[in-house]
Amino acid sequence: MSGRLPRNLFFLLMLMTCAVARGQVITGKVINEKSDPVANVNIHLLNTTEGTVTDHEGNYRLDHVNPGKYVVVVSAVGYADENKPVSVSKTGATLNFQLQNSLVKLDAVVVTAEKKEELLQKVPISVTALSARQVQQYRLWNSEDLTAISPNLFSNNSGDQRNVTSVRGIVTTSYDPAVATYIDGVNQFSLDTYISTLFDIDKVEVLRGPQGTLYGRNAMGGVINIITKKPTNHTESFAEASLGNYNLQRYSAGIRTPLIKDKLYFGAAALYNKRDGYYTNTFNNTSFDKQQGITGNYYIRFLPAPRWDLTLNVKHQNNKNDGAFTLVNGADEAFAHPFKLAQNAIATMIDNTLNASLNVQYSGSAFNFTSVSAWQQNHRYYDAPLDGDFSAADAVSIINNYPGQWNKVKVFTQEFRFSSQPTTGARFKWTAGTYFFHQDNPTKQATHFGKDAALLGAPDVNFSTINTTTAKNTGIALYGQTTYSMFPKLDLIAGIRIQVLLFTGKRLILCFLNLT
Repeated sequence: MSGRLPRNLFFLLMLMTCAVARGQVITGKVINEKSDPVANVNIHLLNTTEGTVTDHEGNYRLDHVNPGKYVVVVSAVGYADENKPVSVSKTGATLNFQLQNSLVKLDAVVVTAEKKEELLQKVPISVTALSARQVQQYRLWNSEDLTAISPNLFSNNSGDQRNVTSVRGIVTTSYDPAVATYIDGVNQFSLDTYISTLFDIDKVEVLRGPQGTLYGRNAMGGVINIITKKPTNHTESFAEASLGNYNLQRYSAGIRTPLIKDKLYFGAAALYNKRDGYYTNTFNNTSFDKQQGITGNYYIRFLPAPRWDLTLNVKHQNNKNDGAFTLVNGADEAFAHPFKLAQNAIATMIDNTLNASLNVQYSGSAFNFTSVSAWQQNHRYYDAPLDGDFSAADAVSIINNYPGQWNKVKVFTQEFRFSSQPTTGARFKWTAGTYFFHQDNPTKQATHFGKDAALLGAPDVNFSTINTTTAKNTGIALYGQTTYSMFPKLDLIAGIRIQVLLFTGKRLILCFLNLT
């Protein structure tokens, strides 16, 4: 066994070394509408790891490109995103761009709806795509805010920041949602482990309709695909402060910079937000749902060899909520006394979420390979008994602050994905992969019946019941999707996904077949 590990490492190094085979070169220049050179323009070859920025004279160079047809996308602050096709021969290619002001021209929108980069106009899915500029201009601070922007989408929560989202009326109120959320390619496994805050965003995509073939479980209604900004060869930083009523305060800052040009990059962004409560607790005449939180997003990106891209990403969200459930008994009471409630058991919800992922990409001449390994965990508890009857009566309260591993949700996911060569123009394209997950969800919760429990029909008063669950959930899926271009404007798409779920010793086999 001791000799096998060095041999495996040697094989991996040899594989990367073989990938260093020199390809062709794409060169060009980027100018503006006045024919002046534009520096620090991001250049990217779709569905490859190749990317760079222009120098102070507007020149760029993409190395290690295999012969074939591609699409080059350029983006720069203040200018509309542009894209152009390019045909790379054995002697390389030259491609120039003239950018226009973003106020007079719309962006060329690139989406990853089918787990590959495509122009929005060519995607056979109903998609709402929002750029970084739109997210900032619309002041989208939480995925819940997409309700006001995306058609057929509604998202809301009871005050605990766990958004229950529906698309085209497909919704579930369980902790396994009907609309999947992906952040930087990682499936936010359940309402326990996902991060709803939006900041340092590159783009947001809302896919409407069933997406089970490529996205698997919890995608019956659709998918919310969130992509944050990644570091490049150009150093960028930002800082923002927002103030509002109810003592709203929101401060964010970040930096993205190369540590070693063309090799190693670092990015970090942090957000602090707080506000006073919207609701008044008439039981003690105090503000009820005061909140504060810290969210972080940290990157290390490493390019060990041409066509290889390794990204280590860590995200966290740490919230404190002095009134997580702003609920009253009945709609009549809610309309008669808006933004008022009466709860006698007052607790602070402490909600800590950590997401970490390693994304490995290889862009080859015959196929692309992607590996996404992710670890997610959440610990949510109440520092005191929480009101369970949502009234001033001492009837029911909830206790879940137990030591050890109780109420700490842990999820590991692993996806391996292969796709056809990145060149455009091929009549037959395919994507295939496998997805594995394991969830550990040990819960322990006490329900306390107080002196007024008889009002709810309890047989006794001043007693508690304790429920414990040690749930483990494991599954593996195989999926594939093919596209055949019958004619220039007619594609045939077929897909299949087979998933095996293991839950407390029971096995369930589900097979999804999508044919378009």
